[in-house]
Amino acid sequence: MNFNHFPPMLKSPNRFSVVLSGGLARGAAHLGVWRALSEGQLVPERVVGVSIGAMIGAYLCKEGSRGEALGILRELVAQALHNETKVKEGNFWDTWRLISLERRRAFIEEALGLRGLTFSQLPLPLYITATRLVPPGRVVFGDQPTDSVVEAILASTAVPSHPPVRVGKHYYLDGGMSGNLPVKEAVERGGRVVLAVNLGPPMRRVSGPLGDTLWRFYRTVSRLPSLWEVHRCKARGAKVFQVSSAAIESHGIFAFDRLDTIEEAGYKATQRVLPALRKALGRLDEDHSSTAAL
Repeated sequence: MNFNHFPPMLKSPNRFSVVLSGGLARGAAHLGVWRALSEGQLVPERVVGVSIGAMIGAYLCKEGSRGEALGILRELVAQALHNETKVKEGNFWDTWRLISLERRRAFIEEALGLRGLTFSQLPLPLYITATRLVPPGRVVFGDQPTDSVVEAILASTAVPSHPPVRVGKHYYLDGGMSGNLPVKEAVERGGRVVLAVNLGPPMRRVSGPLGDTLWRFYRTVSRLPSLWEVHRCKARGAKVFQVSSAAIESHGIFAFDRLDTIEEAGYKATQRVLPALRKALGRLDEDHSSTAAL
């Protein structure tokens, strides 16, 4: 990624963006984030999603602001993860089968109802990032209105333990490999206030003095790319609010049997930043009104 090249920030009324990062089972936190935003009547004008964030974001963008979308999605995820695969944390084989290309495609097309949809057909604008193998780098799906939503999600969720996914002439792996918090993509597309949901590094916290020290070092190092990306966006004048929580990161990325707990952690973490987020959006409204009056 070239962080030194930023096109001018769009002067657009579409100011509020949400970025949903990857993290497998921790993606349940995104449901809590959306619930908190809905209760606060804060609906973003665009969503940028990575990996599981792309999958959940696509469904929420498809349903728009319908309140029942959260409940439907929660039931679909629970059914797919519990009733069908009986996945439990640490069971690698069950998890491997769960995230296979065939199961992902079936869930995205049938359960989420995204079969045949293009990005232009989504009521709420969505952008999905994936990692292109050759030439290597981050790619954003959604700039072309006719891009397939399903194929973009499959590319963004192609974890390295599975073969890469081909879309067009290129092969792709999980979007998190080229940046798990693509705030830059939201800012380049007009986002002046960005709520970025950071689900944390893949490894969860280890108990004990030595384990805790090593984990803190690992967490710091793994967050450096996203912190630098956020820093560059702030330098361009964007207001970026990160949603992160030790309660979310305390669960492993395969903790599919704790979705309700993770969702609640995402809800509470979002509530903590809502006052500052609302204040920033209010200032933008004032600036927009002042400019319109001139």
